[in-house]
Amino acid sequence: MTRLARAVFIVLVCATVAAFFTAQRLKGEPAVAQVLGLRHVFSPNGDHVKDVNRFSVVLHEHAEVSVDVVDAAGDAVRRLADAATVSPNKPLQLRWNGRTDAGRRVPDGRYRVRVTLRREGRSVTVPRTTLVDTRAPRPRVRQITPGPIVGPVAGPVQIDVGSVSRRLLKSAQIYRLDAGEPRVVADVPAVTDTRTLTWNGQVGGKPAPPGVYVVQVTARDRAGNQGSTPAAVPADREDARGKPGLTVRTIAAAPPVRPVTSGQKVRVNVDARGKPYRWRLRRLGESRPVKHGQAKAGQHQIQFTAPDGNSGLYYLELAAGANTNTVPILVQSTRRARMLVVVPTMSWLGTEPVDEDADGVLNEFASGESVSWPRVQPGGPPPDLKDDVAPLLRFLDAAHVRYDLTSDLDLALSRSPRATDRTGVLLAGPERWIPRDYARRLRDYVDEGGRLASIGTDALRRGIQLRADADGMSGQLLRPTQDSSQDVFGTRLQPIRRTNAPVTLTLIGGGPNYGLLQGFDGELSGFATLEESDPPNADRGRLLAALGVETATEQDSSALPPPARPAIAATQIGKGVYIRVGLPAWTHRLGNRTVGQITLNIADLLRRLPPKIHTIPRVR
Repeated sequence: MTRLARAVFIVLVCATVAAFFTAQRLKGEPAVAQVLGLRHVFSPNGDHVKDVNRFSVVLHEHAEVSVDVVDAAGDAVRRLADAATVSPNKPLQLRWNGRTDAGRRVPDGRYRVRVTLRREGRSVTVPRTTLVDTRAPRPRVRQITPGPIVGPVAGPVQIDVGSVSRRLLKSAQIYRLDAGEPRVVADVPAVTDTRTLTWNGQVGGKPAPPGVYVVQVTARDRAGNQGSTPAAVPADREDARGKPGLTVRTIAAAPPVRPVTSGQKVRVNVDARGKPYRWRLRRLGESRPVKHGQAKAGQHQIQFTAPDGNSGLYYLELAAGANTNTVPILVQSTRRARMLVVVPTMSWLGTEPVDEDADGVLNEFASGESVSWPRVQPGGPPPDLKDDVAPLLRFLDAAHVRYDLTSDLDLALSRSPRATDRTGVLLAGPERWIPRDYARRLRDYVDEGGRLASIGTDALRRGIQLRADADGMSGQLLRPTQDSSQDVFGTRLQPIRRTNAPVTLTLIGGGPNYGLLQGFDGELSGFATLEESDPPNADRGRLLAALGVETATEQDSSALPPPARPAIAATQIGKGVYIRVGLPAWTHRLGNRTVGQITLNIADLLRRLPPKIHTIPRVR
């Protein structure tokens, strides 16, 4: 080694040693600036929980400083202090609301604090970061134990929560869905360090009553973000994550949705939650059962022979302990009748509040959902059956009017009705949804000479798609549409009108001698709710008879009054007749002489009998 090389080596060693001791001395000195109290994470999302990050800057010497928040690239996003004078060891209190200098919220991510000593011309970026996190957790119910369908229990019901850390704070609320507007009926206590919530199965200190419920799970993360699933109740299908639906059931059954023929074997699936139950079958309007029996615990099906006699509606009544349920059975006689009565089974299926797939969303037509059939009926006869159909059938039975009985679903799956084999068809109750092919067949039936009457408002105005399995005993009803201003016969309907006091209907169109008005004394009173229609144009039919409320012009006596609109109308369409009764309270007033007489006139016209003065039966 030369003398020059040796000298260079010695200089480098000395410099290294000096640098080491200098660095050790600098490490031991206090930092130029310290940041105290800076949150590790916060959520400036406006929910007033950890929205603001409050902290302080401490210097060890007197200085004039500027303080900025910088992003991961070192670019300033917000200046929190500008030319602030700071005394030694006296904290400068600062707050950051997660906004930029322009007032916009910064993107989620990590940020640091940079302190600039203005006189010295140097800056210090504090190593510690704060995380801006505004993304709410999205918990979901993975599983409910003992299952999505339970009997009335005092508890416990285990709710397994997924998609969030077990360390997060989790709670839940139980909503009931099938009793009017959804409402909270129970709160589930909050837990941490577990993914299982426990509900004691009680509402108001008693076992939860039968019904359809949904569990809304809420979780809050360390940033203060709170998220719930479903986000709102009732939930949209898109927001339905997991299996938050829970049905409390006592005893339910899935009756046939198509009529059964007298003498035919009938099988009905029953869910009594593993308990023994009793059953009996009775005809509508009669108290004595025609059949009855008992089923053992765990028996999920009963079987009986459809009764003989005239066609009619039967109730299958079920009882498990103190819990009861009633479902309808349509029985068709082997003896053919002139008039066919059709009940709106598709409307009943689409309005029954059932959560078919335990996702916490009711499968109902009103919300655009599809439904499957046959369908379990947990809550007794459908409201339309009790309010509209049953009173009408009881009245016809009491008046000894024979009829065949079927459902709209059965007709939609067949090629009926045809004018060549049915003199008249009576749609009992509001046929709210109707498949396109079935609607076309109804129009063809009337156009070719059939007589059809509809007793029920808000009817024949919405479409539905029908899908059936190969045997025609099960399927789906899909894509329900919104209501149209016209029914399937082209009748333009007005919104339902409610008057302050009952009004009087008189003859406003057609002729007084048409059979619909046999025994009519000129006035029909007592109705305060009407679904009126526009008079038909010449190309849509000829008005045979119409009852409505006479109108008058109050502002200008010289002007012609607007035309009265029919609430009851018989219209000739093609070779046939279409009769529409647009009074919702019609079946509630069948004991009224005029209402009963017009109803029996309709039955006579449909059976092609000359209407006559009838003795109006008294129906309980």
